[in-house]
Amino acid sequence: MYYAKPLMAEDVHYVASIMSEISNIIALHSINHSLAEWKCIFDENARDADEENFLICADNDVCAWLKLNGLQNKDTAWISMLVVADNYKHQGVGKFAVEYAFKYLHSKGFNQIGVQTTEDNDAAKSLYMRCGFSIAESKEFRTDDGTNINSYVMLKTLETKKYSLVLPDETHKEAYIQMMDKWEVIEKNIQPELLRRYSKSLGANVSYWKWLQWCEDDRTTGSMLSTGVPCTLYFFVDDTGEILGAIEINQRNTHRGHLHAGIVPWHRGKGLGTKMLESSLEICRNMGMTSVDIAPYKSNKIAVKTIIKNGGVLKDEFFENGKWSQRYTVSL
Repeated sequence: MYYAKPLMAEDVHYVASIMSEISNIIALHSINHSLAEWKCIFDENARDADEENFLICADNDVCAWLKLNGLQNKDTAWISMLVVADNYKHQGVGKFAVEYAFKYLHSKGFNQIGVQTTEDNDAAKSLYMRCGFSIAESKEFRTDDGTNINSYVMLKTLETKKYSLVLPDETHKEAYIQMMDKWEVIEKNIQPELLRRYSKSLGANVSYWKWLQWCEDDRTTGSMLSTGVPCTLYFFVDDTGEILGAIEINQRNTHRGHLHAGIVPWHRGKGLGTKMLESSLEICRNMGMTSVDIAPYKSNKIAVKTIIKNGGVLKDEFFENGKWSQRYTVSL
């Protein structure tokens, strides 16, 4: 019945309308801003990577405004605003919005979600407690209308996200295409190299089915690779099926090592590279390897840190194609 959509600049009048309703002004201890003031507020925050705004809708009607922030944190994000229009109160809109926040933040890898509400907002407290939040802290808070009032910081632990390495197959078609369409706009030098779908001979991207054939050839003969060493590509996926990155494992050591990996740009900085490397090392153990070499560029500080965290010991350095690389050995 309900659905969420990102709040666009042209939709700000919906927020202004909902926030001007007397019941919401009272419940939130807010003040009534004009539409022009709301536009200024959203213009100022439009490029804030720490914040996302959504409208909760039913058919063509806007039912509520949901704002999430703390998106640059590693563990805890926040519902910083949830306000429902008068004619949609007590119809499950708030519950839908909170559950949408759970799913959205879970997909981003967050372990915990928080919210703050004043002690006199019984409807909000009841909603959040029904949705599994617990009061973590009570403190005095000064509201927008200048009221000093006791407030509750409420927290909920999200289900631990599960990650796995899987071989690409026909079920990953849509997820792969969505990922690559987005990634190719951001970067050209996508890693690992086997993840790329561009064909120099065609001057265009190949179909997913042709790309799967490349993967099969890489696993069996390695004839498409400059090294000639068979190499297996794995998708790194979460429990929603989103592809977060990939890693390739060479069956034999090459001058650039056994492993080559990459996390999609929009999920970097969340510790996912460490989780992916941990899983790949387990695969290497099961293949009978006793150690693996990994050779990141020396300038790739994040990759170097991840390798060292997983037991990598610096073996040597070498200069190639105008860049210094470092070779690390990880004992298994």
